[in-house]
Amino acid sequence: IFYCSLAFSVFQACHAFSPTPAGLPAVSNNNIKTTTKLYASSTNTSTTSNKIGVDFFKNLFNGANKNLLNGAELDKPTEAMLEKVHFLILPGFGNAPEDYTMPRSLVPTLLSRGWSEENISVLPMKRSDWLKVFLCGALDLKFWQADAAPTRPAFRWYLELVASEVKRIVEEEEPGTKVVLVGHSAGGWLARASVGFGTTEVYPEREVMDSNVQVALDNILGIVSLGAPHLPPPEGEMDMTRGALRITNELFPASFHLPSGKFYVTVAGTAITGEEQMRESVMEPTTVKGFAFNSYKAVCGDGNAIGDGVVPLEASHLEGAEQLTLENCFHSINAPEEWYGADRFIDQWHKVVLKQLEFSLQKS
Repeated sequence: IFYCSLAFSVFQACHAFSPTPAGLPAVSNNNIKTTTKLYASSTNTSTTSNKIGVDFFKNLFNGANKNLLNGAELDKPTEAMLEKVHFLILPGFGNAPEDYTMPRSLVPTLLSRGWSEENISVLPMKRSDWLKVFLCGALDLKFWQADAAPTRPAFRWYLELVASEVKRIVEEEEPGTKVVLVGHSAGGWLARASVGFGTTEVYPEREVMDSNVQVALDNILGIVSLGAPHLPPPEGEMDMTRGALRITNELFPASFHLPSGKFYVTVAGTAITGEEQMRESVMEPTTVKGFAFNSYKAVCGDGNAIGDGVVPLEASHLEGAEQLTLENCFHSINAPEEWYGADRFIDQWHKVVLKQLEFSLQKS
């Protein structure tokens, strides 16, 4: 019973799901705004020494970008980007590549902004692969104790896929190609885990490092997260990642690799404020706000928070990252015109990524 309850809870909290367009409130184009903040007030996991490094390099990146672009704003990739940059899209929990390649989704929208098919790939996996979280985790005592790092069986398969795909891209593409990890939903914190556990000689003492998850840090340009839960739940709430996100935050807090020259862009949405729903029976359908309440509560402990319908705003940003909050933006492709990869929203964060890419390529 506990295992079934856990599986359902993880699926509900992490699955890249948002209500169908028919159930969404009308949104006016006039309400779209982008806000950039220096730090997320809810982030408190970084150590003093790492925070100093993040502060310094955040200021360095911002100052260098202003001098470099001299006020100019890019809206499409440069020739250098088309030659040297590869986006690797990391699916969120319950998602598969077809969710990002289907019409009006993330890949077609990026292609319409000037990127080529050679510049973009999606982590090669099946939707059924997510069952490994439960099937492999069930055999791991640490999973049941909510103390399982991402390198343990429940999520190790995902990190191995990322490492393998980064290696393939670098070997098969033009010499000097660099990878940008674009993580949607759970793919955002798993991108951090992949780079952290794959490149840093710091691991939990209880872990045995698997060489199959190793990634060459020099091959990574940066991390972009779209609606990702970056903070572990507060004490008293069930950890849906069974310790994986908490341990990632403890070992690789905030924008951990910013001092190494890697950029971070976190994108969040504020489409729905959660509202507790008192259902008279289990057969009564869950409302949009009721679903958001349950999901937010599982992620941050506050069901009445505001967020993208699945992930609350307060858990979506990283200290030191370039932070963008998109009003009325929903979590997933189930709202094809209203999510992070939609034509109406993508320019809000794509232009910021282009700025980071130009600086990173010229610096290197």
